[in-house]
Amino acid sequence: MEKIGLKYGLFTALGLIVYFLLMKLVGLEQVIELRFLNGVIMAIGVTMAIRAYKISRQGNIGYFSGLGTGIITSALATVLFAVFMVIYIKAFDDALLNVLAGEQFFGGRMAITPGIVIFMVLMLEGVISGFMVAFIAMQWFKRRDHKVPGSP
Repeated sequence: MEKIGLKYGLFTALGLIVYFLLMKLVGLEQVIELRFLNGVIMAIGVTMAIRAYKISRQGNIGYFSGLGTGIITSALATVLFAVFMVIYIKAFDDALLNVLAGEQFFGGRMAITPGIVIFMVLMLEGVISGFMVAFIAMQWFKRRDHKVPGSP
């Protein structure tokens, strides 16, 4: 479970980083609303991890072990992406920090501790969305045959 979660967590983090760099290349990194697609990338990574775990167990996974795989995947991807963003902003792009500080999403403490605020916001977004995706995905993957109980 942990090995698969770690593997897909790395792939998901790489997807998030590549997406951000593409946004930067196109000049859309300041559009906060496009961060919605981070959730889509997270959903793909978590779902693929749970699927891979189920395949490795020949279709028999416990609910909580599958959920744990999704949580490990999302937690690792989120930590790696948050660390990347803090390093990127601190080292390369202070202008992005000024844009984020101007947004009301980050609160008034941004001017005092910007690195910590960015890291914590990204962690909350990633872990919460990853947990929700894992929970939803396990509703599908918990059944061996993927059928609704009592249906023909």
